[in-house]
Amino acid sequence: MTLYKYKGYNKSGKEITGILEAPDINTAQQSIRAQEILPFLVEPVRERRRLSLSRKPDVGYLFFQIGIMLKCGLPLTRALDVVIGQSGNRRLTGILNEIKKDISEGNRFSEALRKYSGYFPEVYINMVRIAETTGGLADLLLDIANHEEQKKEQEAKLKSALTYPMIVALIGSGIVGFLLIYVVPKMLKIFNSVKIELPLSTRLLIAVGGFFRSYGVLLIILLSIVFLLFRRYYFHRLGFKAKVDQLLIRIELYRKAAIARLTEILAFQLQEGIPMVLALRATKGIIKNTVLHKEIDRLTSEIETGKSLSEALKKSTIFDDMFKAAIITGESTGELTEFLKKISYYMQKDVERVTKRALSLAEPVMILILGLIVGFIVLSIMLPIFDLNQMVR
Repeated sequence: MTLYKYKGYNKSGKEITGILEAPDINTAQQSIRAQEILPFLVEPVRERRRLSLSRKPDVGYLFFQIGIMLKCGLPLTRALDVVIGQSGNRRLTGILNEIKKDISEGNRFSEALRKYSGYFPEVYINMVRIAETTGGLADLLLDIANHEEQKKEQEAKLKSALTYPMIVALIGSGIVGFLLIYVVPKMLKIFNSVKIELPLSTRLLIAVGGFFRSYGVLLIILLSIVFLLFRRYYFHRLGFKAKVDQLLIRIELYRKAAIARLTEILAFQLQEGIPMVLALRATKGIIKNTVLHKEIDRLTSEIETGKSLSEALKKSTIFDDMFKAAIITGESTGELTEFLKKISYYMQKDVERVTKRALSLAEPVMILILGLIVGFIVLSIMLPIFDLNQMVR
């Protein structure tokens, strides 16, 4: 996605400027015209990367700042001024200036945010729109900030759990690479000079070392190209993405993690007063799996015809019986939001438990594999040396 700045005229002939995110310039022009603006300039935003350390702003912290200042009685434009003054991110400063300008011209905060939907999730924009009509914008922004903080804590736990296995893998790869590329060739010169018959393990080690010395860089380039091609096909070929997503959704751990995320976002929206249909549609921007997208579309269509969520879920093959039973209970007791929160909590805990167990097993397994590989290399080097000692004696 690329950030584009534009200038154009609205219906009344007034010049409008703004910034939006789009995959290409044609899509950007279409998005601008959809806002009933006739663009006469659309060009990508070019900026120094050193001034922007992150592609997207920290939405949680941004909303926390604005929410706190609204709680203190400051008007929204003044709160934005303070945030702009404290921001060291040029891109974010530009966006906030445009949002402030829109609000000063009489537009709603939600309408101003919608122009930058690539930065602010549709879920949050809908919540802001509802809060503007019902009141309580400051409380909503603080709730969003709290929700984002909890999400970051969960991500931090996962990254922390992955750190040690990754360090072991990197160190292990470095040691094996050093032995194969640097140590083995030096030992090979010694073995060739004395003309002794090498054991099978040593010959195999020399062959592997020779392969990595000759084709190691080429292999890395080839694997990188395969990865980039896969990534490109996944994100740009809908048919290919659908097939991969279909395989992923069959993995229980992945399915539970995706459903936990879906129910968490759905419960958060319902708690803030978003109608069920709008809440379901907004989750599509958070959930990336196309299989779940189709399921969400089906659920939305059936709910629009007057069915309850539990009735729409009856035909679902993605959500299990426990999930369906919890939704039925939540609807019958009038506590659907609370039950969705509980489902999300238990599913997340289940995913965390399985992930931690898998990682705790992965650590000793990786160390064992590394030990076996290094042991094989050392043994393959030492065996000819032992034979050489016997010949000398």
